[in-house]
Amino acid sequence: MSPTFKEGDKIFYKKYLINKSNLKVGQIVIFRHPIQDRIQIKRIKQIKENCIEVIGDNSNYSTDSKSFGFVQNEKIIGIVTSKILNF
Repeated sequence: MSPTFKEGDKIFYKKYLINKSNLKVGQIVIFRHPIQDRIQIKRIKQIKENCIEVIGDNSNYSTDSKSFGFVQNEKIIGIVTSKILNF
C-alpha cells in the first residue's frame, strides 16, 4: 500500500486528550516516538487499555510497532482529521 502522506502534505488534527478522546482502529495518529526523539504519524492497528499498536501504510518500508512496540497513550499528540495535498 502507498503511504497516505507525502512530504510537504499539510495535515489537520484534533488534540488527543487522555480519557476524553476516543481512539479507534484505523485512525491515523500523531505521536512521540517511544524510543527516538521525533514525531511520527501512523495508523492504529490495535488498542489496549493504556497503549496502542501502530502500523505504517507502506509496511514493507515502515518503522512502526513491529520495531518499537506499543505506544503509550501519553505519547499521543493528536488524531488526524484531514490533509491538503502538496502538488
